[in-house]
Amino acid sequence: MSIKKKAIILIVVAVVIGIAAVSSIFIMNTKTKKGSYAYIYHNNEVIKVVDLTNVKEDYEFKIEVDGGYNLIRVTKDGSIGVVDASCPDHICMNTGFIKNGLMPITCLPNKIVIEVKTSLDDGNSAYDSVAK
Repeated sequence: MSIKKKAIILIVVAVVIGIAAVSSIFIMNTKTKKGSYAYIYHNNEVIKVVDLTNVKEDYEFKIEVDGGYNLIRVTKDGSIGVVDASCPDHICMNTGFIKNGLMPITCLPNKIVIEVKTSLDDGNSAYDSVAK
């Protein structure tokens, strides 16, 4: 294979990788869709549903379960995150704020999961039997 063909292949691969990277960044930073809701689960049961659309100003609330707590903030840009928690590892806090369903926030010690969906759930759990 000639050097020219190798160079063209490398350029094509670089362009494809660049497009994939830009696309993933765009998807991660998309605005909250109309009808976005944060479902907060404890032990795989919904304990609170938060409407993330049309939030006028940031607010916080505390979830207290099993002797522990998670302080949750909802922002006016439609994102939700854990800003304080009683758990020892604070992975839930380090996850940051979410506004789409790509990745949930999980606090294993407090058994809390926050998941964003784009519609109200009909009551069925979002988790399959493997995750239970």
